[in-house]
Amino acid sequence: MAVSAIRTDGPMVLPRAFSLLRLLAEEPSGLNLSAIAAHLDAPKSSLSATLKALTEQGFLIRTGSLYTLGPESYALASTILAGRSIRQIARPHLEQAVEASGETVLLAVLDADQRHFTYIDLVESPKSVRYSVAVGTRRPLYATSCGRLFLAYQSDAWRQKYFSDVDMKPVTEKTVTGVAALEDLLAKIQDEGLSVTLGDFSPDVAGFSSPIFNSEGEMIAALAVAMPVSRGIQQQDKFRETAIQSAQSLSRTFGYKEKPETG
Repeated sequence: MAVSAIRTDGPMVLPRAFSLLRLLAEEPSGLNLSAIAAHLDAPKSSLSATLKALTEQGFLIRTGSLYTLGPESYALASTILAGRSIRQIARPHLEQAVEASGETVLLAVLDADQRHFTYIDLVESPKSVRYSVAVGTRRPLYATSCGRLFLAYQSDAWRQKYFSDVDMKPVTEKTVTGVAALEDLLAKIQDEGLSVTLGDFSPDVAGFSSPIFNSEGEMIAALAVAMPVSRGIQQQDKFRETAIQSAQSLSRTFGYKEKPETG
């Protein structure tokens, strides 16, 4: 579809249009003119012209008094994401997480065999004593912080097949290998959105991992903050917060909308 230029009346129109689209992306049920004006602290008169232009171009849909995102907005978002790999999109978030934690931060995806995951990118800690591993390294699911995330966010049937197919041998004295104990651990991981290992796979390494979701609510990757186990034990709260917040920020980049809390 050929898109003609949107007519503007001043230098604030384009930034306002972007702010408007971002606002409506966070309000899938739509907003009316008054609500949009209140959120953006903008006059209704100039907003009306912007809304009209965006609607004519297909970036918005008007239903009664409500405006929602239109097909051109979704097409633009899909084109942008399709042109960038998950590594490219995640890289700035990994770098920010290293700055926040001071530790190595890694990006992992589930392997095709669905028995392992692979580190596809990482940013190393600037510290002389740090966790270090090569991109492309594979790890088993049951004994690692990233791996347990991938297990936790699968269906019950998927997990039962995994447990029946995989010989979960202890890697260290802290490795959880019993199915019942692991199921309890996976339930906790789902509840907290965080997976922690303190010497479970390597006796000297701690890992704090959180899931990354796409716009469909599917887990597509894991973000891990890893360090020597002594620092992991001493600063657990800091690393928990870094892993969760970094993964949530990256999930939002992929279009994930967190479900509102109920109760």
